[in-house]
Amino acid sequence: MIPYLIDVESVFDFSSVKGIDLYHEVASSIPRYYQPKDLVNIVLGKLDLASVKPYQDALFLEELNYRVRIFLVTNLPKLEIKSLLMRHNLDVFVQDVISPEDVNRYLPSQEIFSHAARRANTVLGVMNFVTPRVGFAIKARSLGLKVTLLRNKATLPQDLGIGFKPDLITLAESVAQHKVDSTMGDSALRCT
Repeated sequence: MIPYLIDVESVFDFSSVKGIDLYHEVASSIPRYYQPKDLVNIVLGKLDLASVKPYQDALFLEELNYRVRIFLVTNLPKLEIKSLLMRHNLDVFVQDVISPEDVNRYLPSQEIFSHAARRANTVLGVMNFVTPRVGFAIKARSLGLKVTLLRNKATLPQDLGIGFKPDLITLAESVAQHKVDSTMGDSALRCT
């Protein structure tokens, strides 16, 4: 199965976390490594993910999980994201969470993508990276990953080779080999 490296912000809505965009800007451009929990304390003060909810289509991770291996990637502390996944019963669909704690570098560094490829037992050119962040998408594409920009209507040059999907439903359908056609009579299990 093909490994998909999915940015945690493609699954959860972090818009209620004050300063999260500033945190990602600092984390992705900082010249030296800080432990994620320390950087969170410096930039955000206290990280409160109680208000973070999954997007409406997050359960389509299950459908996607049948066809690909899912690894979530984040710049936030790994334990916080694993707790968030368990709180919303999405942890069973994810192989692993990859965070800066694994490689002492933040997204979108080559080291974190290389670690993800090793973790998935594959090479960078085979991995698919899904993110809502344009900067992460461009960097990943430049490293040879197949990239899908999710939940983002940015207009980018076509020659970059970055795909666009509006949500996880469309992403899951795009990797499906057969689509279920419920209009074919009494059985919704007939495949076209």
